[in-house]
Amino acid sequence: MPKSRSRSKRSKKINALNKYFDKIFVINLFDKVQRWEKVEKQFKNRKINVERFVAIDGRCSKEGDKGCKAKLKSFEIAYDVKISNKAGYPLKELVPASSLTIGTILLLREMVRKGWKRMLICEDDVELTNGLESKFERGIKEIGNYKWDLLYLGCGGSCGNNGVDYEYSEKNKYLSDVARILEDEFYVSKQEDLRYPCDDKCKPFSEHITHAYKPGGTWAYAYSLAGAKKVLKLLDDDAGNHIDKLIVQYTGTGQLKALAFDEPIIYHEGGAIRTDTDIPWEWI
Repeated sequence: MPKSRSRSKRSKKINALNKYFDKIFVINLFDKVQRWEKVEKQFKNRKINVERFVAIDGRCSKEGDKGCKAKLKSFEIAYDVKISNKAGYPLKELVPASSLTIGTILLLREMVRKGWKRMLICEDDVELTNGLESKFERGIKEIGNYKWDLLYLGCGGSCGNNGVDYEYSEKNKYLSDVARILEDEFYVSKQEDLRYPCDDKCKPFSEHITHAYKPGGTWAYAYSLAGAKKVLKLLDDDAGNHIDKLIVQYTGTGQLKALAFDEPIIYHEGGAIRTDTDIPWEWI
């Protein structure tokens, strides 16, 4: 009997990510079923429970300006947001960008309403690294009781220096895709890495965690409850921008405290050069 109970306990062991996060969501458009099945399989193979969040559909490139404007108006009414477009994006970029920001707002509102302490949001084109759980546990142990607003399991831009450098080396031997786009030259240890060197702007927090100066991307990042409240206040229900560009702004000014795994433990499938993205985005 004791052996039987022991086996039962082992079979019910909760994955480290599910233990740490109250909720893990994967954002996925309703008709991108194959993407959902592919990413769900990755998580299932690691015994990580995730929930599908059906994304707000911001595609309107085939509907013309009139159709895009109508979609924006419907968003404002249906989701109680405003779409100011202070950055002056063309409609074909504004509508899908707003849709992702609206989805984030909805999740943050729910987080605050239900009092979840920590929530992880992933996109449906992530690539989980080998040894994800042990890397995650190691990083979380290093973070300890530090009160972060945002925690990146994977990001681009200025969010760490481990595995990315201006100098070629045996470790950092791949010319970055981002470097090609920016017409620069720096090297990464993994071809999927979308970061660029941030030198002393990304101050190390611990051996495997860094202070993220201006983290890019939203494919695998988390909010604390305090962080969710801050972001909702900063957004003020305005969904007229890319959510990741807004976060870059707020972290750069110190309004949000962001940490990142350094090196990332979750990558973006296909790297920086994508032809099938649903949200147009320009590198800055």
